[in-house]
Amino acid sequence: MSNDMKINLSVSALFALALFLGSCDVERSEKYQTLLRERDSLYTETVAAKGGFDQALNTINEIEEALESVRAAENIIMVENQEGNTNKAVSEINAIQQTLQENRKKINDLEKNLAEQGSKSKALAQTVNRLKSQIEEKDNFIASLKQELQTSKDQIADLSNQVADLNDDILALNDNIENLNVQNAAQQATISSQDAALNTVWVCVATQQVLKDKGIITKGGLFQPSQLSKQGFDKGQFMQSDKRELSTIPLNTKKANIMSNHPESSYELVENEEGALVLNILDKDVFWSVSNYLVVSIK
Repeated sequence: MSNDMKINLSVSALFALALFLGSCDVERSEKYQTLLRERDSLYTETVAAKGGFDQALNTINEIEEALESVRAAENIIMVENQEGNTNKAVSEINAIQQTLQENRKKINDLEKNLAEQGSKSKALAQTVNRLKSQIEEKDNFIASLKQELQTSKDQIADLSNQVADLNDDILALNDNIENLNVQNAAQQATISSQDAALNTVWVCVATQQVLKDKGIITKGGLFQPSQLSKQGFDKGQFMQSDKRELSTIPLNTKKANIMSNHPESSYELVENEEGALVLNILDKDVFWSVSNYLVVSIK
């Protein structure tokens, strides 16, 4: 039999006894007054016990609703963690921990109130223990999840630092490559210039008189033929060309004399369809091996 039922039976018994005594006209006796006081006290305890039980049920309902909201929040946190929203997930976890702390206090207050009221309800005690166990379980799970999120944040931070370092390395490499490209371009320009200089030749085709007037050949004498001047040439009188690309030189004359020194096997003088002479260079390397100057006297 429950405490509430025992209290109700006691109140009823006292009330019946009071009626009996009243019929005997002892309402003003001390015993009668004592019974009335006991009846009122038991009634007050009954009301207080019922109010405490209702309050306990309300508290339990509040705690269970809070645990349900925690379960829903856990799913949100898992999704946010998978999507990489670690900062938002940590914020949700902090809110859950605050909720669990508040409901842990509610359970402590509930246990204290039930102990003060002398409640011996086994079902109520089991419910309270179950809620305490659930809160403890959720608290441990949330703490573990928070640690995992912090580890993920630390790993992301490390990766971000590594990426930043790699970006710095890439920028440095790009600068080095740019510098190397500039150096290579300068070297290529130098090589091209040197290559062009090594392959540059000068050609002058003119009459003997013009060649003499320009100081390219000597005037000669009665018994001494004209020859190339040893005083040096004015390159302004020559046509500059690349010997690698120069194979044929039209002389536009029927008579010509090669004044500069070139191996005879390396060239030939042939007539074109109009009967004018054309100088064909047969072996470029051999032809220009002695001199980079070609002087042709024409008539």
